[in-house]
Amino acid sequence: MYERELDVAMRTARDAGELALRYFASDVRAEEKEDLSPVTEADRECEKVIGRVLSENFPEDGIVGEEGTFVSSRSGRRWLIDPIDGTRDFVRRMPFWSVQVALQVDAEVVLGVIYLPSLNEIAHAALGSGCHWNGVRIRASGISQVEKAILTVSGFRSVWDAWPPDAVRVLTEKCWTVRAYSGCYDVVMLARGKTDIWLSGSGMEWDYAAARIAARESGAQFLIRDGSDRIDAGHCLICAPGLEPALRKILQIP
Repeated sequence: MYERELDVAMRTARDAGELALRYFASDVRAEEKEDLSPVTEADRECEKVIGRVLSENFPEDGIVGEEGTFVSSRSGRRWLIDPIDGTRDFVRRMPFWSVQVALQVDAEVVLGVIYLPSLNEIAHAALGSGCHWNGVRIRASGISQVEKAILTVSGFRSVWDAWPPDAVRVLTEKCWTVRAYSGCYDVVMLARGKTDIWLSGSGMEWDYAAARIAARESGAQFLIRDGSDRIDAGHCLICAPGLEPALRKILQIP
């Protein structure tokens, strides 16, 4: 299921990633958006590439991109594009940025691609087909004790705003250690079983779409504060399945 869509998404993500790498190797300048987040010419050009290919291959589908691309859906399906997730890392010449493409059918994310060009890593997941990293099927870890878990956090300021601050403090104290790279790389590491918890306090649908299907297909759990798995709440928790009961209690998730 969704073999053609996944093939197009992976090829397009790679093409956009190669374009982004050319900017990455140059002295690309960043501008500030209204929310003070950076944006570059690379973000805009990569989104154009992805949007054009998706429109050519799936003309009835909708498209929503971080940099403003919007095409109404006539099929009940829409593509979510984050042309460069981790632009702050991109402009600082750090390798932890990615190209993300995901497909949502009605309310369900059915496939997602996270391509990290600087690291030559690609993760993809499709509904019922598992989650793969560089062609190898991957699974979330079997850790079931918070005290043994590796926690990754995407922006402490936003996490404290989105989640109960005292609960976040307790979690950071109880976990074995706290690490952070970038949101996209944290998700890939968790799906590979290398880390166990990802806590995010600020993100849009295009930030979380590929993450949710990667979590589901690797056996991890994707939750927001109300206990659902929506991608439009602006925050999320992803965790190894054995940690879910303890984390629901600590973070006050019903």
